[in-house]
Formats: sequence, structure tokens, C-alpha cells
Amino acid sequence: MLCPKCKTDRAHRSHRVGLAEHLVSIVGLFPYNCHDCHSRYLRFRDSSHEAGPSANPSGEREIVATQRIRNRERKQREILLYGLALLVFVAILYFLTREPSAGA
Repeated sequence: MLCPKCKTDRAHRSHRVGLAEHLVSIVGLFPYNCHDCHSRYLRFRDSSHEAGPSANPSGEREIVATQRIRNRERKQREILLYGLALLVFVAILYFLTREPSAGA
């Protein structure tokens, strides 16, 4: 990410400090720090693509492809976990609502 003060590409996402930074992160503003000039500023998370044309477009395509694969795998895990939770819920409901057997 480009630093707005010194215009170098050495800015990185930083941890939120204080109540104000936690509150503005709700709307999507996150803190960044610059390694060179040590300035701290808030930016929208998706504004990292403003760095201009990349020197390695094939590398960017690989990164995007990897992100898509990770997102797909994450969604598959979530669906599996929610499905298993639903099955457990239905099984518990079944055992709680069934009629007691007459022989026991």
C-alpha cells in the first residue's frame, strides 16, 4: 500500500489501538503504518488496489486465483459445519420429542 505522506510502498496494515479506531473499523476504515516515515493513517480495506499498474500481472492473477480457491474451501467448510450442526440439532429434537416406549 502506498503511504499518502511519503508515497513509498512500505505501508502495512496495523493493529487497532483505542476506541476510536475500533469504532471506525465498523464502517470499513482500518489503521495503516508506514515503515519509512512512521506515519499512521486510516484507509478503507479495499483501497489497496490504488497502487497503479503492477509490474507482475501474472503474479496478481495467481494471487487472485489462490484467494478464490481459499474462499471456496472456506465456504465448503462452513457448509459442512452448518450441515453437521443441523443434523445434530435434528437428532436431539428427534430423541426429545419421540414417545416413550411401552416395554421399558
